[in-house]
Amino acid sequence: MGRSLSQWDGTELARELIAEGIVEEISTATVRRILASHQLQPWRQHGWLYPKQPRDAAFYATVSELIALYTQPRRRDEMVLSVDEKTSLQPRPRLSPTLPAQPQNIPHRHEPESKRAGALNRLAAFDTRSGKVYGQGYERKRQREFMAVLEVLDAEIDECIRIIHLVCDHVSTHHGQEVRKW
Repeated sequence: MGRSLSQWDGTELARELIAEGIVEEISTATVRRILASHQLQPWRQHGWLYPKQPRDAAFYATVSELIALYTQPRRRDEMVLSVDEKTSLQPRPRLSPTLPAQPQNIPHRHEPESKRAGALNRLAAFDTRSGKVYGQGYERKRQREFMAVLEVLDAEIDECIRIIHLVCDHVSTHHGQEVRKW
């Protein structure tokens, strides 16, 4: 099957047992009962990442600081924005428009074929208290585009907000000279 046996589900295991001639026939339910009796669930997976930085005291201090920032009471003149981007979004407009349902039992119809329309990058800031999202779409993802998002935030956020806490990852576009000046 081209992947680890530990990832197969009961149906795949039953099929393989028969194909290999280990048994003449076996049901998926039987395979699952056998696996359950041995407390095995090969279809369950858990992915993990090995951090580039060790999870040391500095890491826990940073996490604690972020948790406090997200949960502590805010003054009326401050807000917290979580900023990130979704890159290389592939818009695929349909070749023909979607047709709504019609009387006489004609269902909603849509064209399955689409065309590629380049790639977009969505940069957004999420207000952690109100749930409002400020965002822009761009063809590229550079410091220039991130600065444009910051300018949009500056224009759209109420003037009574004097302190904006921006929570960003370590992507270079978030930490360039122009961004730090802003």
